[in-house]
Amino acid sequence: MSIILECIRTVGRGERGRKPLSEQQAFDVMDAYLNSKEAGDDSVGDDQMAMLLMLIRVQNETNQEIAGFVKAFQSRVPSLGADIDWPCYAGKRKAENGMDQPWHGLAAKILSLNGYKVLLHGYKDVASGRTHVEDYLEPLGIPLAETPQHAQQLLDSHHIAYLPLNHFAPIAQTMIGWKNRYGLRTPINTVVRALNPGAAKIGVRGSFHPGFQQLHAEVDQTIDSKSLSVISYKGQNGESEYNPKVSQTVWLSSQDGVESFYWPEVMQDSLDLPENLIFSLTGEVGNVMANAVIASMAAVLFTEQKDYQRASQQALSYWQRYCGV
Repeated sequence: MSIILECIRTVGRGERGRKPLSEQQAFDVMDAYLNSKEAGDDSVGDDQMAMLLMLIRVQNETNQEIAGFVKAFQSRVPSLGADIDWPCYAGKRKAENGMDQPWHGLAAKILSLNGYKVLLHGYKDVASGRTHVEDYLEPLGIPLAETPQHAQQLLDSHHIAYLPLNHFAPIAQTMIGWKNRYGLRTPINTVVRALNPGAAKIGVRGSFHPGFQQLHAEVDQTIDSKSLSVISYKGQNGESEYNPKVSQTVWLSSQDGVESFYWPEVMQDSLDLPENLIFSLTGEVGNVMANAVIASMAAVLFTEQKDYQRASQQALSYWQRYCGV
C-alpha cells in the first residue's frame, strides 16, 4: 500500500479505528508528495493530499503531524543564518484610522536596528482583502528577497529581509490556495508558520483560534527542543503582532520544555512617537501603535530572558532610541 493511502486510512477510518499520524508518517507522506511534485509525476496527487489534510483538520492536527510535515519542507529549504524567525501570514483586517497597518513590521525593523538579524516570511492573500507586511516593505525599510540566497545577503548587509513563501516553498503556497478550491483551511496554514527558513534560534508565532497558541509551541518543541526558543500568542487578527490591550496566556517553547505564562493588559500612556512617522498616526491611535510595537518586541525578547518586565523595559528603551529620545 502506498504511503498516501496508508495515511488516509489511518486518519479516515471510523470513529473507533481512526488515529492521528505519527511524526514519521507525516514526514514520509509529505516527503512523497513533494517528491511527486518535483518529479512532475502523479504518484501522490493533489486530490489525495487535499483529502488527507482535510481529514486531519476535521480531527484537529497534532504537534507530531505538523512537525513531520514541517521537517519534510525544511529538508528542501536552506539555512540562512537569521537570529529571529518572524512569520507573517494572516494579515490584518481592513480598518479605519490605520488600525490595519502592520505594526509588527516596525517592531521587527527596530530589533534589526539593535543588532538582531530578522527574517520575515509570508504570503499575501490578495483575495482576503487584508493588509500584509508585504504592502509596507518600502516605508518600513525592509528589503524584499528574490531568492533564499538573496535573503542571506540582505541579512548580512541590512540585518533584515522579507522572503515571500513562493520564493522558498512554492508548493506550500499552492497548498494554501486550496482554501479557495475546497472552501476550508488546511493544516498547511499551521505548517508555514513553523518553516523557519532562516534557521533562527528565536521565533514568534501569532495565531487566532483558541488552542493554536499552545499547538504552535508544542510543534516547535517537537521540531527542535535544544536550540530554538519560540513565543506563541493570540496575535492581532491572527498575525504575529502582540495586542497589549488584552490579557492572555502565552506559550513558550525552549530548552526547558513548553511553558505557559499569563500576561496582563499593559498599555502605557503618552508614549513618544518618532518625528518621521512610517505610519501616519497621531493621538490615541498613535499611542496604541507605539504600545503594540513595544509589546511585540518585548514578546520576542522574552524568549531570551523569561522576565517580562525586563523584556518590556528593554523594548521600551529600543523604542525611545528609535524615537530619538
